[in-house]
Amino acid sequence: MDFFELEEYTKKDIDDLIQNEVEESIYLDYKDGRALDSDKIAEITKDVSAFANADGGIIVYGVSENKASHKPEDYAPVTNPKITKEWLEQKISLIRRKIDGVLIFPIRLEGNPNDSIYVVKIPRSDNAPHMALDNKYYKRHNFSSDPMEEYEVRESFFRGHYPKLEIVNCDLQDEECKEGDKTVTFSFKAWIRNSSRVISKDYKLSASFFNLPKDTTCHFLPHEGKLLSMHICSYCMRLSSPSKEPIFPNELIETGHYQFTVPIGSACDVLDKSYIKLTLLYEGGGKDEMLKLLADESTSLFEKEEIDDYIKQDHPDFNLLDII
Repeated sequence: MDFFELEEYTKKDIDDLIQNEVEESIYLDYKDGRALDSDKIAEITKDVSAFANADGGIIVYGVSENKASHKPEDYAPVTNPKITKEWLEQKISLIRRKIDGVLIFPIRLEGNPNDSIYVVKIPRSDNAPHMALDNKYYKRHNFSSDPMEEYEVRESFFRGHYPKLEIVNCDLQDEECKEGDKTVTFSFKAWIRNSSRVISKDYKLSASFFNLPKDTTCHFLPHEGKLLSMHICSYCMRLSSPSKEPIFPNELIETGHYQFTVPIGSACDVLDKSYIKLTLLYEGGGKDEMLKLLADESTSLFEKEEIDDYIKQDHPDFNLLDII
């Protein structure tokens, strides 16, 4: 199971992070145990509030990091017996407004309470922004907690008013051919989840298909509603459909029901050479992206930089602004 989805944490989970050299990210931070010294309280509130003001994440107190590579080096446990789970909870409570849902998992090395690791799991907060003890607002950015710009603070006040949608997955399947058929039909669909507590009514899913065979034709299933189609260039076609139903909190829906017809001799090229860039736009300026490799169903890219780099490597001349 993914480290961020675990419900409990053990020494083995931390061992795996160190041995696999899992790099820090916007969602993960390593801190030497001394980061919980009594003179570091303002820094604690800064780091925890930064995750809550961004997209949530985990701080592991008690692991040293290589400052150059941002990878974990070794255990550097909390050794002060006065620092307990309750002590840490009390310091985090100094953040204003209070962050709901913060979880703290103590891990005792060799069962010794004076050699402890504290895994602090911080959710993305719908009550942002949260102010640190120095009366400033921070956000998680790359490997650090940076001050928020004025417009970011202003926008975050409305976070709880807007939904948060995410692309979960997509699928492209070829339909069974009959003897004498000259074409093959492929059916596409995608899944969207509303991970917030707000109903989403206005969203649009766009799917940009790269490297489809020539003479590909497309259409949509009747229940999908209006379909917008655009041939951007010889190797990229974009299809998009607006919202057709509200998505309630924690609901998962199936959408984007498109179909392609290709000459039967080109059918293998679809699964071997094509890939799909999905873009989901929704209320409040929200956006989620995913790139699906059809040749390797287990591979999906979710980070914007990875997606952009992959497309640029395949088609250096392509203007990424065309598929926003």
